Amino acid sequence: MNNSLPPSTNAAPAELIQLGHYELHDCIGRGGMGLVYRARDTRLDRQVAIKCLRTELFEHHYVERFKREALLLAKLNHPNIVQIYDFIEAPDQLALVMELVEGQNLQLHLREHIVPFAQRMRWLTEIAQGLAVAHDAGIIHRDLKAENILINQRQVAKITDLGIAKSQDYNATLTDHVAGSYCSMSPEQAMGEAIDFKSDLFSFGILAYQLLCGAHPFGDTNNKLQLMQRIISHPPIAPSKHNPNLPAEINDLLGQLLSKDPAKRPDNTHWVAAQFEALSHLQLQNEFASDETQALIPNGSAANPSNVKHTGINRAVKTQDHPTFETRFVAVNTAPKKSRWLSIKNYVADNKISVGFGLFSVLIVAAVAVWQLQPFKTSNDIAENLTEEPYSQAREFNKGIEALKLFDRPGSLEAAEKSFNRILLHTPNNAAAVAGLSLVYSYRYSGDSEDPIWMQKADASAQQALQLNAQLALVHVALGRLLTIKAEHGKALAAFAQALVLEPKNIFAWRGKVSALRSAHRYDEAIQFAQQGLEQFPQERFLADELGNVYIDTINYTKAEEVFRRSIHMHPDAVTAYAGLHIALERQNRADEAMQILQQGLQIRSSAALYGNLGNALFIRGNYLEAASAFEAAVSPSTGNPGNYLAWANLADVLLWIPGRGAEAQKAYRKAHDLLVPILSRSPDDVTMISRMALYLARLNDRTQAESMLERVIALSPKNAYVHFRAGLAYELLGERDAALASLIKAVELGFPVKLIQAEPDLLDLRRSSGVF
Repeated sequence: MNNSLPPSTNAAPAELIQLGHYELHDCIGRGGMGLVYRARDTRLDRQVAIKCLRTELFEHHYVERFKREALLLAKLNHPNIVQIYDFIEAPDQLALVMELVEGQNLQLHLREHIVPFAQRMRWLTEIAQGLAVAHDAGIIHRDLKAENILINQRQVAKITDLGIAKSQDYNATLTDHVAGSYCSMSPEQAMGEAIDFKSDLFSFGILAYQLLCGAHPFGDTNNKLQLMQRIISHPPIAPSKHNPNLPAEINDLLGQLLSKDPAKRPDNTHWVAAQFEALSHLQLQNEFASDETQALIPNGSAANPSNVKHTGINRAVKTQDHPTFETRFVAVNTAPKKSRWLSIKNYVADNKISVGFGLFSVLIVAAVAVWQLQPFKTSNDIAENLTEEPYSQAREFNKGIEALKLFDRPGSLEAAEKSFNRILLHTPNNAAAVAGLSLVYSYRYSGDSEDPIWMQKADASAQQALQLNAQLALVHVALGRLLTIKAEHGKALAAFAQALVLEPKNIFAWRGKVSALRSAHRYDEAIQFAQQGLEQFPQERFLADELGNVYIDTINYTKAEEVFRRSIHMHPDAVTAYAGLHIALERQNRADEAMQILQQGLQIRSSAALYGNLGNALFIRGNYLEAASAFEAAVSPSTGNPGNYLAWANLADVLLWIPGRGAEAQKAYRKAHDLLVPILSRSPDDVTMISRMALYLARLNDRTQAESMLERVIALSPKNAYVHFRAGLAYELLGERDAALASLIKAVELGFPVKLIQAEPDLLDLRRSSGVF
């Protein structure tokens, strides 16, 4: 028999796989770390599920994390939690042997079945009971949602997927922080704050609301930004809006669970379970003999349940790839009716519905259910069938500006460009649209591309707009942004000043001026102007992000943390602040929190900055293989920015420490050098880029140019801690130990973190010989 795992597909393997005394059959699910197989225990002759760690993840960090899941599950023994039977550890394989749950996850089950209200109440009681046992063991699930609840063939709910659960008394690895799904997070989890079992209670409240009301308590779940904002700052929608028949007791309980303040949520999960158990003995009496007239079905973009093949197997569901758990009630009986809650005893006694009428009602239910299970028309579907709205220049310009305001969101720049080009089709000499295009191109250049063609197009458009109408504020904004990229700071600030004279509350001018001041290293002015801007525009997170970056530059990490948290609170779906907050926390030696924030950002969206930060964090910890993977993602066209010289340099740094990859490291340094040359030619006095170039030249053994640049950059910026650190490292690479030591001591005096010096492998010999660090 074959001892290796089959490919990561759902198809049955071509030959039987033997793992110990288990026979592996078909792959029935997959997750971020493992593949789940249906298997047979040959000793006990029973069917089991075996979760195997993916072979490509068989590295120390993932192995430890996989073991942690086994330890967490082993603590729990409850009928409403998927049970663990065994743990297999071999030199080339790790596996969890678990209870095989024949059935579906709750999300899929609700798509395919009409579920009585009483059954939904029983499920909530069971989930709460299982969750209470987990909380007793000090375990926080952190991702409680419909996809992570299995419904077996006896209609019993079981909690699964504790792979990201966190034990309150277990020291997890530094890189092991996974945020919950955005649609089920608690407010404190969404903001990256410390969480306890009450965070799970909030997530459970969302799940309970969905089951009982057929909708998410904070509205549409397709827009992650809006949803996370609502979770953090908006009250939940009143349950009566979706299900007016809910009794006051359930409304009150949902309100407690969904409280923004954890202190106002219930203090004991067993109490929550007891409440649902008591309420589950009540049923809503209406004109029918049962409550099966209320069915939960997919809403909006969800797949047509009639097209979903019932396999009886739980498939792992990724929140980002599947419709979120959005359902609504099928209103079968629209006639006015009186509703009241009775005990089961009273309900049976009072229910006098005839068998014939009961059968008739069932036929009505079935007919309506079939009709309702047809695909729903979304607003986009309807729009496709309507004639395109008449052209309006004002409407089109506003659309372009609104898209431009969110320039760092996927698709926003494309939408803005489309609107401005549509205006130019009708009015070729419209200066505002041309200026808007210039901003589109400059944002593309400074985003995740840095292709010089974008700067050339931005330059041409800005000059054209200036010739067409020099009295428009947006024209000067476009010019100012272009000049900032060119490092012509004086001219850039003059352009933004002119824009603010013409339009004092032009948000692009405020953003641009802060960015230009920071680029010019006029930090005090940048801080003052950004703070003034935030007073006028309290929800302007771009000003907060830029202010946070200024605080990072000036080594004020406490202030940086405060500002980046404010930014995330304003817009939880924007990844820029997550990258900044990670740096602020890392520099305060709060590594666990920093990694948690980084994982939250990566869950929202890939970006070169986030992957670069992840690589740096792993590199500091000596996890070179994982750091290399992160840096490779940072330079990947699909997940990062192949035009980012710094990402290439970081990749080169880590490749040096992986046996056999020295040649790749030199190629990556050369790539970083080549990408930096044209940028440095436009900003010849930028001390950050000069010091980095000197370091790359030292890596490439170009002693003459490296030493020349080092002398120049230290003269230009004698009080810059980062400059002295890079100089110290470069001198060490060039074999000039005394100069290296002097520069590093100066860097520490200026506030550079000693731990970063201690984490730099190239400085190991210097530290040992000098004994200074």
